Amino acid sequence: MSMSIEKKTESVQSPTFVHAEHQDDKPTTRDVDELGFASGSGNGRVKDMPSDNDVVLRTILSAEAGVGCRCAECVAQEEEVADRLSPGRKGWINLAGAVTVNAICYGMTNSFGVFQSYYTTDLIPQTSSTSISWIGSLQLCLCPLLGCISGPLFDAGYLRPLIGFGGALYVFCLMMTSLGHAYWHFLLAHGIGVGLGMGLMFSPSVATISHHFGKTRYRTLAFGCQAAGSSLGGIVFPIMLRFLFPKVGFGWAVRIMAFVVLCVVIFAFFTLSSIHVPRKKLAILSPTVFRDKGYDLYVLGVGLISLTIYCPLTFGVTYARSRGMAAGLASYSLAIANGCSIVGRILPLIVAQKFGPLNVLTLFAALSAVMLFSWTTARTIPAVLVYDAFYGITCGAYAAAVNPSAASFAKEPDQVGLYLGMAFFTTSFFWLAGTPITAALIGSKDNYLPGSMFCGAVVILGAVSCAFARWLASRDRGTNWV
Repeated sequence: MSMSIEKKTESVQSPTFVHAEHQDDKPTTRDVDELGFASGSGNGRVKDMPSDNDVVLRTILSAEAGVGCRCAECVAQEEEVADRLSPGRKGWINLAGAVTVNAICYGMTNSFGVFQSYYTTDLIPQTSSTSISWIGSLQLCLCPLLGCISGPLFDAGYLRPLIGFGGALYVFCLMMTSLGHAYWHFLLAHGIGVGLGMGLMFSPSVATISHHFGKTRYRTLAFGCQAAGSSLGGIVFPIMLRFLFPKVGFGWAVRIMAFVVLCVVIFAFFTLSSIHVPRKKLAILSPTVFRDKGYDLYVLGVGLISLTIYCPLTFGVTYARSRGMAAGLASYSLAIANGCSIVGRILPLIVAQKFGPLNVLTLFAALSAVMLFSWTTARTIPAVLVYDAFYGITCGAYAAAVNPSAASFAKEPDQVGLYLGMAFFTTSFFWLAGTPITAALIGSKDNYLPGSMFCGAVVILGAVSCAFARWLASRDRGTNWV
C-alpha cells in the first residue's frame, strides 16, 4: 500500500464522534479498504465520494463500520455533519433514474385496474374476474420476488446488466401481450414475463439510493421521491390507455406503452449508478438477515399488508362502474388515486426524516386499514372519487416508507441490497395470493363488503406486527425516532 494511502488511513482511523471508552473499536486498514478505498489508487479516496473533507470521511467511516457511541450528543454531532453532506449531481441524477424505473414497475401494477376492467368486459369476457386477477397478482409477486437475486447481484456490481436484460425482457413481453387473444397468452406475457422484467430492475434501482443518499439528510426524502415514481406511472398509464384503447385498439395501445417503457429503460441504464465497492461474496437467499427479530416482525407485517392494501386500486375501476360511474370516468378515478398518492409518498417522508420511516409506516398502515373497512361506504360517484383521493394518500405514505424501513435494518451499506431483496422475496408470496382471494370474495354479483372486511382485517394485523417491529428497533437503537 502506498505511503499516501497509509497517511489517509491514519487520518480516518480516529472517528470524529467516538467517546474515550470506544476508542479500542477503531476500524482497521482492512475496514478502510472494504468501505471503498481503492488500495491501488494512491489517494485513498472513497469511490466517487462527493467530498474528501476529513471530517466527512471520518464520520462516514465510523458510521459504516459500526463504530461510535449512539448517545444523544454523538447522534446530534453526526446529524450536524450529515446536514453538510450532499449526494452531489451524480446522486440526484441517479434518483431521477430510480423514479422512472418505479414508474414502469409499480406504476404499471398500480394501473392494472384498467387492464382488469378491459379484459373482463371487452377482450376476454368469458374468463372470470378471479382468473384475470391472477395476471396482476403475478406482476405484484414477481416484481419483489426476484429481489432475492437482483439485490445481491447489485451488491456484487451487476447493476447495468440487470437493468439492460430486465428492460429488454419487459419490452419484449409487452410486445407479445399486444398480440395476445387468449387468456393464457396474457397470463404468460403480461403476468409472468412483464413481472420477471420488473423484478430484475426494481430492487437494484432502490438500492442505489442508499449508496448516494445513505449518509445524508436527504435519505428518507429520496426514498419518498423514488416511491412517488409509481404514482407518476399510475397517473400516466391509465389516462394514456383510456385515450388509446378506443382510438387505436388494444394491440397498438400496448405497443405504444412498450415504446414508452423502452425509453425509460434506456434513460435508467445511463443514469443509475453505485458508489460502494462491490461485495466479493455473493449472498443469495441468506437466512442470516432473519436473526434480527425486529426485521422478522417487519417482514411479517409488510407481508400481511401486501396481501390486500392495493385491492382498492386493482378493483377500483370495476367498483366505480358498479356504482354507476361511466367507463371513462372510472379509468380516471384510478389516476386520481395515484395522483393523490404522490402527496402521501413525499410529504410524510419529509416528516420521517425527523421521526423515522418505521413510525410513518406503522401509522399509515393503520390508517389504510381504517380506509379499507370504509371502502363500501362510498356509494355515490362523488363519494367514490373522494375515497380514491384519500386512500391514495394513506396507502401511498405506507408504500413510500416500506423501502427505507427495510434498508434501516441493514448493518452495513453494502448489505442494503440483501436486506431489501430478502424483504421483497419473502413478501412477494403474499402479493400473489391477496388479489385472487379478494376477487373470489367479491364474486360475480359485485358484493364488495366481504372483500372490504377481509382487506381491512389483514392490514390491521400487519400494522400490529409492524408496531412490534418498531418497538424492538427503538429499543435496540436507543431512540424512538426509527
